Order: sequence, then C-alpha cells, then structure tokens
Amino acid sequence: MLRQLLSITQTAERLRVRPEYVRELVAKKRLSFTHGEQLDAAQVEQLARLMDKLRKNGIATLVEITAQDEDKIGD
Repeated sequence: MLRQLLSITQTAERLRVRPEYVRELVAKKRLSFTHGEQLDAAQVEQLARLMDKLRKNGIATLVEITAQDEDKIGD
C-alpha cells in the first residue's frame, strides 16, 4: 500500500505553522520523517485534527484528552 507523503512546507501549511516548527516537532518526535525529509500524510492529519481541536476549544480540550489518557492507563 502506498502512503501519501508531504513535504515540510506542505505539512506546515496543513498544521498552520511555520516550517521551522515542523522541524521542531520532528526533533521532539511528535512527527517523524518517513522518506528523506517527507512526512506521512496520515500522521500529519491526525496531529492537525488535534491542533485544530485545541485551537477551537483551548484548555478544555487539553483537560479532556489528559483525562482520556488517564482512563486508558487505568484500564
């Protein structure tokens, strides 16, 4: 199965951030390069949805995500 790959610039546009920030996300292992300096579109999309949700709902979303993570750990 072929994966769609995005450049750093395309990823930055999708996440609505600067390309430098995409590099920071890679350095922090929140995203990872798949082939050279390209990123997996599915991984980028998952992060984009989370970032959009945080932008819209702010801290309430962060608290909800943390609570969900704690529930998973408790199971």
